[in-house]
Amino acid sequence: MTARLVTAFGCSLLVHLGILLLPIWLASAAGDAVVAGSQPDRSMPVFVVPREDPAFPGLNPVDAAAASRIQPLDAGSATVAIGNFTFDAGKLAERAPVLFPFVSPGLSLDHFALAPAGESRLLYERPVSAAVARARAAARPLEMSDAAVQTLIDRAWSRRERWVAFEPVRRLAAQYSAASGGLPTVFQRYTDLNALQPYQDMAIPDARFWTQLGLSADHVNFIGFIRRYSSENPGTRGAIELLFLLDRIAEASQDALVTLLAYNPEQDLRWTRQTNRQAYRLALQLLHYYRSELSRRGLNSGPAITLHYERVRLAILHGVVRTTPDGYRANDARFLIGAIYWGQGRRVEALRTWRGLSCAATDSYVAACTQLARVVPGATDAAAESADFARQINRVLKNEHARWWDFSYDRLKRFGYRVDSY
Repeated sequence: MTARLVTAFGCSLLVHLGILLLPIWLASAAGDAVVAGSQPDRSMPVFVVPREDPAFPGLNPVDAAAASRIQPLDAGSATVAIGNFTFDAGKLAERAPVLFPFVSPGLSLDHFALAPAGESRLLYERPVSAAVARARAAARPLEMSDAAVQTLIDRAWSRRERWVAFEPVRRLAAQYSAASGGLPTVFQRYTDLNALQPYQDMAIPDARFWTQLGLSADHVNFIGFIRRYSSENPGTRGAIELLFLLDRIAEASQDALVTLLAYNPEQDLRWTRQTNRQAYRLALQLLHYYRSELSRRGLNSGPAITLHYERVRLAILHGVVRTTPDGYRANDARFLIGAIYWGQGRRVEALRTWRGLSCAATDSYVAACTQLARVVPGATDAAAESADFARQINRVLKNEHARWWDFSYDRLKRFGYRVDSY
């Protein structure tokens, strides 16, 4: 179809839509004038229904034809077994089109309450049911000692089946207040201690491949939970904490996608090829599918993939800053936003984001915030481009990453694991 035909088609469509909508608009305006007894309001409210998949809340609609490109596994091939390592690959085939939802089909971010409640939005959201509204209003604050919270978080820790292990946290979320009490602390502690873990190859690299894909298959469960909770409890401390969890899941998703793309199946999945031909075929199909999806979106390099994920994370984190009550954990969001800007080479924007940080003892990044507070306040925009300032900032960010790595190593050891065991 030529550009001229496309333009003509577009104009024709707009004209016909205008003709169809004009009587509706006139009737609405006339009705409003009769009820109000004043001059008719010539503005017409517009509601845009955000696209969302009916089976996977929080995601754009999944292409129905996409699943047909991945062949299912029969019952005898659903389990991948490597020594003492066993893995159910069946759920990967079932969820193949949503293993990396931040890329394909993408998040429907309008559903995560990332704008202030009073802001005018071109958005229609089905109102919360009366029963949900009553339950939310009646929810009592969670009262739990710090030791009890830690015990709960340890019970919810898992190296592989994260969604199953998250069940006790979900039960609390359904019972207690999102705005007050200890539930937000439970969410924060889960994100900080359990949500992101390091993985390295073991002697047989197949195990890491299947493990990280299995974690990716659970991401849509977490995303759906966060979508529902944040839309039902907008602007609460609990919703803010779950948006931080969503940001952390985006990091994990990117890491898993990079792992998938780095694998050479012939060399790295030899054990799977030799012991389970259908599972090996599934691995090839998943690799082909997501390379195709990335190419279709112009994400043909590592930097392009990183930039895509960072744009999603920035949208989430800016939403935290806009909607958080009384500045709750806004400094953590600003630290992460600045870190992303800094990594992108947007140093002045990073510096401006970090100015005015107020370090709170309950923040997750209080150590990095405290170090930045020694460097940032006196720095001008021009100083942000200097080599000396860059060294100081890089040291802060490197220290924060080292702190996370050391903590993660110790926590894995506590549960009997290493970075190369699953």
